[in-house]
Amino acid sequence: LTYFASMLKQFSVCMLLEVALVILQLSTEGQACTTLAAGRSATSTGAVFCAHSNDGDGDTVGNLLKVPSRAWKKGTERKVSGGSIAQVPITNGYFTKVGGYASTNEFQVGLAESTCVSVFEANASAGAILNIVDLSELGLERATNARQAVQVMGELATTHGYNDAGESLLVVDTVEGYIFHILPDPTQSSAVWAAQRIPDGHVAVVANSFTIRTINFTDQKNFMYSANIQAAARQTGRYHGNPERDPLDFTRVFAGPEPGRKYYSGRRMWEGYRHLGAPAAHAALPTTYAEYVSSAPYPATLPATPGSVNVSGMMHTMRSYYQDTTWDLSRQYMASGPASTPDRWLAGGNDSEVDGAWERPISLSRTIVSYVVECRLWLPREIGGILWYSNHAAHTSLHIPFPVGMVNADVDIPAGFANNSLQRMDRGVGFFQASKTVYNIAQLRFHDMIGTIRAAQDLVDNTGRALQARADTNYTSHAATLHDIVSAYAAHAVASVRAWWDLSDTLLLEFGDSFKGGYPTWFLSDPQVGYLDGPPPAPPVPPSTVQQPSRS
Repeated sequence: LTYFASMLKQFSVCMLLEVALVILQLSTEGQACTTLAAGRSATSTGAVFCAHSNDGDGDTVGNLLKVPSRAWKKGTERKVSGGSIAQVPITNGYFTKVGGYASTNEFQVGLAESTCVSVFEANASAGAILNIVDLSELGLERATNARQAVQVMGELATTHGYNDAGESLLVVDTVEGYIFHILPDPTQSSAVWAAQRIPDGHVAVVANSFTIRTINFTDQKNFMYSANIQAAARQTGRYHGNPERDPLDFTRVFAGPEPGRKYYSGRRMWEGYRHLGAPAAHAALPTTYAEYVSSAPYPATLPATPGSVNVSGMMHTMRSYYQDTTWDLSRQYMASGPASTPDRWLAGGNDSEVDGAWERPISLSRTIVSYVVECRLWLPREIGGILWYSNHAAHTSLHIPFPVGMVNADVDIPAGFANNSLQRMDRGVGFFQASKTVYNIAQLRFHDMIGTIRAAQDLVDNTGRALQARADTNYTSHAATLHDIVSAYAAHAVASVRAWWDLSDTLLLEFGDSFKGGYPTWFLSDPQVGYLDGPPPAPPVPPSTVQQPSRS
């Protein structure tokens, strides 16, 4: 940033900005999320998908809530994080998470959030009153399609001010999807934002860094942006062109550095595209780069093989720890231990003593919530929109389907999904603790247990998809009411949690105790383990010590 200071002729201001970016960069690493999206021509059914993981510090429990649609009296104020704004006459129903982001509404508008580092930071004293949680809720409350949601969030943020970090939301509906980026404006009292449409045959990945590159200001179909974007771009010192002649690279102008460590964002983009993109398109992507922002190693969207993406593929991607790649965290080396576990915990206070880092996977232990939103145009919206919901680390958890019609139905979200706590286990009932229990048991013998876990995941996932197919048929043929359908989904959710608690017992019975297998050869052969330096074999008894028979 000192390079830009000479351009701005405000050295002290730039130094403050640099410090702010470093602080935000470090804090973002602990509050990080991965998001995916797939356009309708990329998917096997014509559905549109988005996916999100909310990865905190392991000190928050995930709970699913529903907010029903509602009519409001004229003059009602809608409370937001920094104050209140005028309420609209009618708000849509939607799913949300306690202390987190709204996910999908009754009109099949879905959101997936990822925090990003930006050049401007928020300042509450400047009068901005909206944060990204507010915007996610307001967008779903007031919009019936993805484009409208982008416009609602953008206009509210510029009008009432955006008081939060740089953020990204993937916004989808039954027809299309958008990448939406937002950050505080230079005055800290408004916002700068842009949105890029995801081509129908493409997929998108955002992993804690902005991804939108060149904005075409003449293409109103594929790009939306705030009116102040050019003026704000010039104030960064990174853009001096005429937008009608000179392209504006949103990421190059408005992004801060990759959070924490190099490849923290880029590696997950590469991995998401490996799973969802067309093989030839992915093969052309680099595995290394000099620096994320300036190198532009990965595009905002990538072509997919037509009809190749399905809900199982989205789930599988959210469960990734770089399996079968150079960076496979479960490969046989000391960091994985004898169990070949892919899980790496935060260094905590010790990171000040040892300068290092692990690769950052998509799925990890500090995940609070992970989900896939499925939007299907050809079905009634109350059953067409499905939230495939997961708690804790996705690679040892389940994705349970909930239809968006549940938000207005007289059927409650089961207590095991809505009332989890870190202070109690709720054995047999709580989904978060069931997933956490399976995850922690798997650390004992991950290499041996993961096959059993995956088989159990497949069984429950397939059961959920079979339920979905029956529900679609029965509802559209009027053989079942919405109450019947929602009740069946709720019963499946309860049964799935019980199955996951049962799995935790099965894993202990099947794989517990050392006599069930022992250490792998590669681990015992490593000099660092010390097994080769242990006590030698007992020597034979020397002949001189053999007692001779007495003579009489």
